[in-house]
Amino acid sequence: MGKRGVLLLLILCCAACNTSEERTTARRTEPFARVYEYTPAPGQFINEPVSGYDGVTTPAAACAYAEKRLRAGMYVSLGGWGGYLVAGFAEPVENSGGYDLLIGGNSFDRSSEPGVVWVMRDDNGNGLPDDRWYQLRGSRFAASLQNHEVTYTRPSADDRPVAWRDGRGASGRIERVAEHVQPSYWPAWIDGPERTYAGVLLPDNVELVGEVWVPGPFEWGYADNFSRTDLASGANRLRIADAVEPDGTPVHLDRIDFVKVQTGINRQVPLIGEISTEVCSIRCYRTLND
Repeated sequence: MGKRGVLLLLILCCAACNTSEERTTARRTEPFARVYEYTPAPGQFINEPVSGYDGVTTPAAACAYAEKRLRAGMYVSLGGWGGYLVAGFAEPVENSGGYDLLIGGNSFDRSSEPGVVWVMRDDNGNGLPDDRWYQLRGSRFAASLQNHEVTYTRPSADDRPVAWRDGRGASGRIERVAEHVQPSYWPAWIDGPERTYAGVLLPDNVELVGEVWVPGPFEWGYADNFSRTDLASGANRLRIADAVEPDGTPVHLDRIDFVKVQTGINRQVPLIGEISTEVCSIRCYRTLND
């Protein structure tokens, strides 16, 4: 190639480097903007002063409680199976095809309480989480029971266990735990003699190892789960691209606005109590173009 050809090639390369097509990409995390609903199932941390409850007797106060705790990085318990929390972001979270959400919990090795994560797009544009929820597929999706329901019955006396029954005819109780002595495990802002929760029942994750009951982790795709694929991030990472229909059919969502985390295990464990998902933070990734 002659000198003139080399000079032309250099000019073209420099021009290409200055076009918008050659931008570098960076990502940052952003916290949720608002808690829209906090409806835990009965559990050992519910109403407990040590867990930060103080005058939490209305749905609005419950949301304010959850927001304050999450902004401080403290746990918010979702109680027994089906209990949930709904949060939203200030701006839509784009589907990058990779990890888009980070949900912190209080899991550690040999102690996981997996929660199912759901996402919603604000299709009607009213800024409220009243459109359709889609489950984010996790590693145990095929072994999970879709469209499950559990009904809890308020006890006749506050200091008694909370009975439950499900749609398959099974029944049990949220037992009292010696370390948690608040008068009632029933959420103070939930009225009525009964409350029914609907969602996905994950397979049991508890086994007896020697003389110790161990709530083990699932591989990926759940909140409050000690997944080794998520250790470096300090939170459970999730993908909008994993949204599915109940039968497992993938759903393409270009973006989402709301996230719901829901306790997925229905199990009472000796000396541990109910397997209750805890949430400590809800964040998203933002892609920045320089």
